[in-house]
Amino acid sequence: MLRNRNFLFLWFVNVTTTLGIELFTVTILVTVFEQTSSTLQAAGVMVARTLPAFLLGPVAGVLVDRFPRKNVLLSMDIVRLGLVGLAIWLLQGDGGIPVMAIYLILAGLSAADVFHRPARLSLIPSLVTQGELVRANSVILASGQIMMAVSYTVGGWLILVLPLREIAFMVIVIFLAAIITAWLMVVPKREGIESDAPQETIWRSFVAGWQYLRQHPIARPLTVMETIEHVPHGIWTGALMLAFTVQALQGDSPDWGYQVTGYFSGMILGSLAALGISGWLRRYPGLIIAVNALGAGVLTMAYASSQTVWMATALAFVFGPPFAIRDVAQDSLLQGTVEDGQLGRVYATREMLRNVVFMFAGLFFAWLSDLVPIRLIYVIGGIIYLLTGIYAMSNKALRQSRMPTTVEVFESSG
Repeated sequence: MLRNRNFLFLWFVNVTTTLGIELFTVTILVTVFEQTSSTLQAAGVMVARTLPAFLLGPVAGVLVDRFPRKNVLLSMDIVRLGLVGLAIWLLQGDGGIPVMAIYLILAGLSAADVFHRPARLSLIPSLVTQGELVRANSVILASGQIMMAVSYTVGGWLILVLPLREIAFMVIVIFLAAIITAWLMVVPKREGIESDAPQETIWRSFVAGWQYLRQHPIARPLTVMETIEHVPHGIWTGALMLAFTVQALQGDSPDWGYQVTGYFSGMILGSLAALGISGWLRRYPGLIIAVNALGAGVLTMAYASSQTVWMATALAFVFGPPFAIRDVAQDSLLQGTVEDGQLGRVYATREMLRNVVFMFAGLFFAWLSDLVPIRLIYVIGGIIYLLTGIYAMSNKALRQSRMPTTVEVFESSG
């Protein structure tokens, strides 16, 4: 797989775009908070990043399936290049940051990612064999988590030593590297994309994709499960974890940072571990996903009862490996069982539902934390995780699912 030139290009595009987006967002978040001293205005960064997925998800899925996915990557990175350039122009004044304008730019960057992410995930099965899907997703996830960790660490340091405008110039260079790499990638032509036959309207394509998702024995329960799971995911927003650290553990913001670092470290370790158990992931992906949800419930309950910062940090690290393995299993299972012509719509719909539920759940739990003890918030989250795991275990098609072999894919297409 590492000798697969086009997959390596896709891997590099994933690395650079993740680094560019997260580095820009982290430095914007810190700058808004320092300039306004408002947690609410800083939370607006999360809303600006999340809302476009809900608004554009249906259209994004249709277009990702309708047009060559390499072209989608190129066009979206060019859009992001222009948006960061606009941010540089806005930052030419006295050093102050126009908060509302920056929100709009972040929303635009997120909107581009609504198209970019499904396109690059949907490209993976076009560039590697069925037997390499698990390893390919492990490599993609591990490198993405490393870039997330680097962005939080380096971004927090850069904003102390460089003006935001100079950091934006660095992000411009990162996106240029992604554009050049995506342009060099050679992707096999997909059947129907170059056809002269009339295509469905966007609305009909969206409806057809939604009906396909509803009828698919694996994609439907997996999407339902992930959507419900993003309700308890809402307790892991930065604001709530910081509140837990201060109120329940008598810690401070550096102690919160230790927990975030622990989680990212665990995710990276889990992504690499998935490479070593790729055979198990191909044979029992659904069972692994269901067991992971039950485990998340147990770990969340343990986190809620933690008494020290170091115990909470250790639990945050322990969360990482199973979550990473679960993510690899989910992506590989979708890529291995969903038709190529529907994959973009399935991914976009999944992202749309996950993001809107996560946004509202985060805001709801933040409101609830002012009314009830913060530990109770995490107990509630643990119970919801357990209910999600019970749902997954009760769905036979998902529980017994497995990755098709290359021979099975060939026979079904023949």
